[in-house]
Amino acid sequence: MGHPLTEGYFVKYRGCVWAVKGCRHPEGFAVAVPRKCGEVKVKKLSDSIALVRLKFPELIRYDPIIGYEVPMVPLRDAEVLDPFEAEVNDPLAREFMGLLKGKVGVTGSLLYDSRHNDMDFLSFDESHYLALRELRESGITGPLTEAREEEAEALSVDCFKKLKAIRVLEGTFRGTPYTFKIVKCVDEAPVLRTSVVEGTFRITGLVKPYSLPVIYAAEGPLKGFLKSYRIRFTELPEGLELRVKARAFMRENGFIEVNLDTAERVECAQKT
Repeated sequence: MGHPLTEGYFVKYRGCVWAVKGCRHPEGFAVAVPRKCGEVKVKKLSDSIALVRLKFPELIRYDPIIGYEVPMVPLRDAEVLDPFEAEVNDPLAREFMGLLKGKVGVTGSLLYDSRHNDMDFLSFDESHYLALRELRESGITGPLTEAREEEAEALSVDCFKKLKAIRVLEGTFRGTPYTFKIVKCVDEAPVLRTSVVEGTFRITGLVKPYSLPVIYAAEGPLKGFLKSYRIRFTELPEGLELRVKARAFMRENGFIEVNLDTAERVECAQKT
């Protein structure tokens, strides 16, 4: 494996395929959630955590950098699936990858399953965002215009659909949906304390809007930053207002962030 574990990697452990989450992974462990156990896929993050608490409660541990309890898979007992070492047999995926310069890996079902209805890619190169923007502007890719209620999770379906349609990190290529994750990790200080915040946040600055984790300066119930490792919160426009109920984290270096990934509710407060 040529790169430390990050968002986009997968591991096999005790009969399940687990999706590696985020950039923070204590030595010898992967912070991950089950994506497929046997023939059953687990798509919702909340369902994955519930499954871990039911079937693998011994994996749940607190991490001072993440700031809450997460599943930690012991790597000594797991098989790592590296997106950049996978053999890509799908001709459409190979064609899409051929449109981009530099190193691109495959993730999602392209990485761990021979059956797939969409294509998921991983990169550590932020210049790929500009390339994806050019592909959209030239009409080679198209927007995703449909959204299922079960996909939306904490987001309202209408808000989820509107945000999905404006992204180039998600779209369609020759009629097949794709998702493209660009990961650029950031250093994080330990969490000092947490609180629950509820209210409307307005995005005032695009600090890191398309590489994961995305970070936006925001003002609302508190002045700080909105943060997420999920594609659904990439490419949010400046000025967007979101009604949020979520946990806020004060870090030892004074950084204050609101975690959209574990939010109880995120809604568009206005038309996008």
